Amino acid sequence: MAIIADQMYNLRDAAAQFAPDGQELAVAEVLSQTNDIIGDMLMKESNLDSGHEYAVRTGIPAGTWRRAYQGVDAEKATQKVVLARPGTLGAYSVVDKLIAEKGGHVDAVRAGQSKGIIAGMSDTVASALIYGGKKELEKCVGLAEYYNTTKSSVDTSRNVVNAGGTAGNDKTSIYLVVWDSDKVFGFWPKGSKAGISREDFGLVNHLDTNTNKEYPAYKEYFEWQIGLAVQDWRYAARVANINTGDLANVDLYGLIQDAEERIQKIGVGKAVLYMNRTVRAALRKQLGKKANVNYAPDQPGAKPILTVDDIPVHICDAIINTESLVSNS
Repeated sequence: MAIIADQMYNLRDAAAQFAPDGQELAVAEVLSQTNDIIGDMLMKESNLDSGHEYAVRTGIPAGTWRRAYQGVDAEKATQKVVLARPGTLGAYSVVDKLIAEKGGHVDAVRAGQSKGIIAGMSDTVASALIYGGKKELEKCVGLAEYYNTTKSSVDTSRNVVNAGGTAGNDKTSIYLVVWDSDKVFGFWPKGSKAGISREDFGLVNHLDTNTNKEYPAYKEYFEWQIGLAVQDWRYAARVANINTGDLANVDLYGLIQDAEERIQKIGVGKAVLYMNRTVRAALRKQLGKKANVNYAPDQPGAKPILTVDDIPVHICDAIINTESLVSNS
């Protein structure tokens, strides 16, 4: 089914467009529920089979002040073309026939196993969305790769806030992302069903690699292709070098305010703050009952959501507490 070109979806919405009651939607729901960053991320179909190509403006004309009968300089905007690549993650679910058929609930047993497999895939992709590297060609490139230096000659350094941590692997980061269709977004490969596929092989003979012997098992294969495009780096920011060993003395709210000021314009998309549980717990203690902090649910009966300056704070367990120093080197 065709996707409306200017309509933005999250992963679940995108999968529903292809088969409202199909297997892609069921997989997308588990993927989105497991990690907030995946459920938040706006998605669209890439414009190429190999990835998503977009232009980044590198210079804009300044114009020329003029008087009557005085000429104006010829100028033009300059830009560079960037190709963001998707990553491909695959996983098999194998359930021994003895286990699957015990109790007579084969489908339920297989579904339970598959749900665990898909949740694990969600965790893996969430990690890649943060730490995927440009040299890891099988993965998508993550946010940390884009915002990985404080060197002033690198454009993205403007949106890296240094929290002051020093050398040693005891640091973490907070990310502020403004999801929008022409700023920061996820994408699936052109022509695929939201990048999600599932193949059920049914009951087959599966090889036990430990004994090199076969046994009967129910088998299925899941594959997920997903990419992250930072088309306009001004709409995301990283608070780096947060010392996890001394969080009580780190002004987390002040650092978040600094990150907000680095964003070109907060109100144009869907802004979300991402941090791990350790940092979020420390932030809540520091904030106490400040007037600009809310725990109101976004809908009746929903779980309260922590917001700072009207920006929701979502947990991202993929963000580790053992990051290396982000420096100007």
